[in-house]
Amino acid sequence: MAAAGGRLRALVRVLRHRSAVRRLLELDDRALKDIGLLRGDVLGVLARPLSSDPSAFLLVRAVERRAAGRAPATARQPVGRQRCRV
Repeated sequence: MAAAGGRLRALVRVLRHRSAVRRLLELDDRALKDIGLLRGDVLGVLARPLSSDPSAFLLVRAVERRAAGRAPATARQPVGRQRCRV
């Protein structure tokens, strides 16, 4: 019985998190960018199975994007482009 209760609590938590993630779609693209997300990130996690917690995936994506934004400029350049040195 305790295992069933734990699974039910986990399901309720995931459903609450999915509801919160759906509310992110009400934000404009600029506001999403401010928190390190793109609209496609939000839509992508909502397309995942109901059993997965979308907030965890969004947290990872936002942290990755912020870390990439802090990388040195030379590290962010696309492969194949050369820097012009004067």
